[in-house]
Amino acid sequence: MGATLLCELGLFLLCTLLCTGHTQGDQDAVLTIEPSWSSFFIEEFVTFKCDMNEGEDTDWEYKINKDGREFIPYNTHKDYSLPITTTDYSGEYQCSGRRKSSHDTKNSSAVSLTVLDRPRATLTLGTTIIPVGGSVTLNCSVDSYAKWKYEWFRRTQRTSEVPIRDQQNRDIRVSQGGIYRCRGTRGNPVYNTDISDDVTIEKTLSNKVVVKQQPNWPQIFRGETITLTCEVQEGGETTEWEYEWRGPRTPTQWTHNNDVTFRVSESSSGDYMCKSRRRDDSYSSTEWSEAFTLSVSTDKPRATLTGTTTIIPVGGSVTLTCSVQSSDGWKYEWFRRTQTTSEVPIRDQQNRDIRVSQGGIYSCRGTRGNPVYYTDISDDVTIEITFSNKVVVKQQPNWPQIFRGETITLTCEVQEGGETIEWESQWRGPRTPTQWTHNNDVTFRVSESSSGDYMCKSRRRDDSYSSTEWSEAFTLSESTDKPRATLTAGTTIIPVGGSVTLTCSVQSSDGWKYEWFRRNQTTSPVQIKDQQNRDIRVSEGGIYRCRGRRGKPVYYTDKSDDVTIEITSQFRTETFPTRLITGLLCGILLILLLLLLCYIKLSKDESFVRTQSTNQSSAMKHMINQEAQHSQNTSLQGDVCIYESIRDYDDRVKAECRDFTYSLIELKNFTNKDDSLLYADATYSKTECNSDKRKSATEAADEGVYSEIKPQETQGASCCDCNDYQIGFKWSKFITKSPLTIE
Repeated sequence: MGATLLCELGLFLLCTLLCTGHTQGDQDAVLTIEPSWSSFFIEEFVTFKCDMNEGEDTDWEYKINKDGREFIPYNTHKDYSLPITTTDYSGEYQCSGRRKSSHDTKNSSAVSLTVLDRPRATLTLGTTIIPVGGSVTLNCSVDSYAKWKYEWFRRTQRTSEVPIRDQQNRDIRVSQGGIYRCRGTRGNPVYNTDISDDVTIEKTLSNKVVVKQQPNWPQIFRGETITLTCEVQEGGETTEWEYEWRGPRTPTQWTHNNDVTFRVSESSSGDYMCKSRRRDDSYSSTEWSEAFTLSVSTDKPRATLTGTTTIIPVGGSVTLTCSVQSSDGWKYEWFRRTQTTSEVPIRDQQNRDIRVSQGGIYSCRGTRGNPVYYTDISDDVTIEITFSNKVVVKQQPNWPQIFRGETITLTCEVQEGGETIEWESQWRGPRTPTQWTHNNDVTFRVSESSSGDYMCKSRRRDDSYSSTEWSEAFTLSESTDKPRATLTAGTTIIPVGGSVTLTCSVQSSDGWKYEWFRRNQTTSPVQIKDQQNRDIRVSEGGIYRCRGRRGKPVYYTDKSDDVTIEITSQFRTETFPTRLITGLLCGILLILLLLLLCYIKLSKDESFVRTQSTNQSSAMKHMINQEAQHSQNTSLQGDVCIYESIRDYDDRVKAECRDFTYSLIELKNFTNKDDSLLYADATYSKTECNSDKRKSATEAADEGVYSEIKPQETQGASCCDCNDYQIGFKWSKFITKSPLTIE
């Protein structure tokens, strides 16, 4: 029992030792890299070393894994040197060892490796200009990586590049001009970075340089050619120099020429600087000159041609001036042409001012520089020679007042010997052409815009630049209101067998003919033919009016107001106003006559009425009371109209003529109940007469009696329907009205 327990304990300890020993063996493998840098560059070498820390190195086989995959298979070399050719070698590396006798394995920890592209050294400096007697500091670096040493190189334009010995530091100071560069080195074998960019170091000379422009014009135009010169001052005359420029249109390389010539364009504007250096010491130069600013005018200039006057007086001349604004250095070319000849230069004339005594069309332009630069040619100026002939503007028709809508003609007339010459004319005015024309007149219809001053001048057709002076202004005043004709008559009544004179006129104007029209109340107006005079005589009644006309095409005034002409007659009048006045007069006379006759008649009848009224009053009162009583008993209300007929008792005797007198009898009711008026129509036969036997007025009055009164009610009316009596007149009868009151 005890032995068994001991055996089990021994086996347990053995297993524990074996397991523990195996685990410790796996952790004892170590992978190292040489050089021990974290980053490597392409074309460098890295060496992997795998150490098992157990037994002899020959007891093991070795392999290297990358990112968990086999990279270098098992072999007997614990060291493996790898040339780096690509950045794909970046990753996690681990080595494994396998014992040859037992095939036990050990694994190392992972080691990270970063591979980068070949680096370039960077050369920096505070300034590239070495002051006189001084130096500058150069600095070379390779990103931020350590373990670098540096190599420095210098060359000139005439010598090849050589290393600067005893200079392996990162920073160096130099006092010699030249082209410098550097590179970094490390490792064994030596690994070199790419070499840095060049840096040119120059030594400053004390000489001063200035940029000058030729030609030295203050304004330069696009298309002109200029020269910029780099001039070394303060003792630089005896030294051979070369030059460098900075500017939009200058070379950037050093050149033996101290000037640069170019044709100016929009891109030429800007600042220009230069510096110089000795030809035998290309890295000893002056400082940069002060900037010279070139401003280019993009618009091509145009010459301006002016003249003291464009009219050459007889036997005289005029001065023409050509100029280019705000610029210098110009010469001038002059040209002349006519309408029939082409333009030709005026030789031997390059001045700004010239005098000419010949008519024509002149122009000029400016020239300057070499090669020659031309401005745009000036606008034309027409020079004319003045004739002594005088011109006058005349109006046809020559009416003092012109109305809107009329057509007139203005004529340009050359006087003083111009009759035998063929002329052409030019006009100035609101409604005239501005070009020269062979017609010496202009015709237009007058409107509001026609008012104003009109002038003209003439020139020979065979010499278009020899003309007269402008005429004096002819002022046209246009009347905007259309005129109205005025019709007047000496009288509007044509006497029997006679006539009247009608006059048509248009106020304050001349040249009118007239059109006459006649109508009556039932017909439309018709024109009276063959009548165009201002005054006409008419013997026919009617309504007349007229209007004026003049000019070609014809211009009409507004028509006049109507005038009515009447004819006088012995028997009747022709017009309504005359008949009305005559009728009224006759009516008034007739009424007066009737009133006189009635007065006479009434005076004759008064005696008869008094006699009969006494005999008949009692009977009349009785009958009236009865009628009043009867009226109260009826169903009618209000006023009642009762008409009675009073006729002659003896109506048998007939006569050739009778006089009738009608009386209106007013009946009064004396009862207290009703105050209605009773009306009776009494017909009374007064007299009878014939041609054989005529009674006297007294006898006729004695024969007049009232026979009976018969009341007649008008049913269905509440008021009296009393019609007015009409007064009629006949030569054989008299009818009157007279009231009769019965109490």
